[in-house]
Amino acid sequence: EWRPLGTQETKLLEDLHRTGRRTASITLRGQEYNFDLAAGYQTNLSTGRPRRIRRVTPHQTALQQIEDAENPVCEYVEEASNQRCVEVWLAGDWKRLPNSESMEIARRQAAGESHFEVVRDKFRYQIDLKNMTQTNVASNRTRIIRFMSSQVGNGPDMGFGEFREAFHRVAQKEKYVHEEQVTRSCMAWADPDDISLLTPTVKAMLKEMDLRGTQKVDMTQWNHYWALERDSPSFHAGRDVNEKLREALVKDPQVLGRMQMHFDTAVGEGSSKAGLSKDDLQRACKRLVGTPQEVIEKQWAAEVLEQDEASEFADDYELTYYDFLNVMLGRKRFKVTLYMYDISDGRAQAWSWLLLGKQFKGIWHTGVVVEWPDRSAEFWYGGRLFESKPGTTPFGEPVEKRTLGYTYKLREEVWAHVSKFLAVEFTHERYDVLTHNCNHFSDRLSMFLRNEHIPDEIRLQPDMVMNSLVARALRPLLNHWLGNFGGVEGGGATDDGSAARKLWEGVMPGALIEFSKEELGRPLVGRVTYVSDAECAVACVDFWARKTIERCVPRQLVTDVLAPAPASSTSRRTSEVQGPIVSDGWLCKGM
Repeated sequence: EWRPLGTQETKLLEDLHRTGRRTASITLRGQEYNFDLAAGYQTNLSTGRPRRIRRVTPHQTALQQIEDAENPVCEYVEEASNQRCVEVWLAGDWKRLPNSESMEIARRQAAGESHFEVVRDKFRYQIDLKNMTQTNVASNRTRIIRFMSSQVGNGPDMGFGEFREAFHRVAQKEKYVHEEQVTRSCMAWADPDDISLLTPTVKAMLKEMDLRGTQKVDMTQWNHYWALERDSPSFHAGRDVNEKLREALVKDPQVLGRMQMHFDTAVGEGSSKAGLSKDDLQRACKRLVGTPQEVIEKQWAAEVLEQDEASEFADDYELTYYDFLNVMLGRKRFKVTLYMYDISDGRAQAWSWLLLGKQFKGIWHTGVVVEWPDRSAEFWYGGRLFESKPGTTPFGEPVEKRTLGYTYKLREEVWAHVSKFLAVEFTHERYDVLTHNCNHFSDRLSMFLRNEHIPDEIRLQPDMVMNSLVARALRPLLNHWLGNFGGVEGGGATDDGSAARKLWEGVMPGALIEFSKEELGRPLVGRVTYVSDAECAVACVDFWARKTIERCVPRQLVTDVLAPAPASSTSRRTSEVQGPIVSDGWLCKGM
């Protein structure tokens, strides 16, 4: 049965929920527990035993309080929209594992297993759920994995066959589909009351599909849209591919259809049903280079072979349709550097042992620099989060510039993550030179960019000096200095949250909003049905489920209010709320 969690667990989970973070660990009663908010599980890391958790809010209806409701965080989301999946960090981003493999890992976890083996095609993997890793048995290569919620119709098992079938169902033997036609097709299964929701949803969908700007969409554009929705690591990454494709389509209107043919052909010839191995990619490029026709993709293939792009991928890596296009169109990676500033101005090297009890080369403030082609940017924390031209921060010239590696994240992705997710955690009020400082921010941003921590000598420096008398004595002074920077010339900064608060004030029952299902996801349209302080429930159209469903949306994922709530909607809560009132809190349930 469900039972309330203790005070410490509840405090930790509320902090995660408020800041938008997904995972955290805590030691209780001599046992270490990992909490995964996105997956809705608490796992005892000593025994590997998982327990489901869910958040209970006031004013839930009787339906929302049903004990067997599948969503562990927001009870009012339908069961079908919250299946669990597993993602693995591959080639610079998170990639979703096949549904069958995700289900097997989830089943084994639910059975209390923390170390086991799974098989995919010819590869065998050791899964370690204590450390959340996947190890290729043959190559001994270890990667990080994570649990995420899986959305209806977006699974990796849905392919071009399903996309074509859906197009023909909508097009009714015509060559193109347009907004009115798609809306009419959806009305066959949509509730008539949802026409106000259906119209903007279809309009936004067709706008993204229409790469040629003709206000009509053929089957290649239709397939491309849904394949990117399935494969793209973020909306911004997919949009970057689309911008390159739009340029190519001006030169050759048929290139998109041929690229889909090349991908489908290569998948059919390979050993996988869903993607390409690096050998498959090389074979496809060699065949293209050898073709007698002078087509635009022939040059792309020659450049892939010349630059040996395939060597970057491991033997067991499967390139999705998005990966294939991204490589062929010339995907870019960007250098990431840690700028290190010594706020002691060289004195630490001479005096740190005497004053702090340890020898330090410097007392470090850090910023993370990403070198994009148009403009490099340095991101740092000083009470707010800032984006500056590298080396122009108030700290002067860096003592050291340490290369961390490379990222494929675009500027828009990074700033969206910084301003929408990290900014709620790294604020003026929460700045602490020992427990929540610039280096903690640099580490979080490095994990987003590369899934790797900054060097321990910097990341753990506050822990090494925390108990010294000098550090504790200087703490208030340093907090006032380092946590109170104002604006920076020629750069950007997050606000105090006023814009987000103003936006949230407009999120009321009946309002039409723009939101995404996950961080950096594609913007969607929904009508608000319920609002709490940290999240809202929205009704939205699910094309593949062929119905209007309800989703739980954290406030960080709401991006705009498209139409205000009706004047009659004066409360932050729906007027339809019934059933017993329950207290805010978190419940857990054994498995």
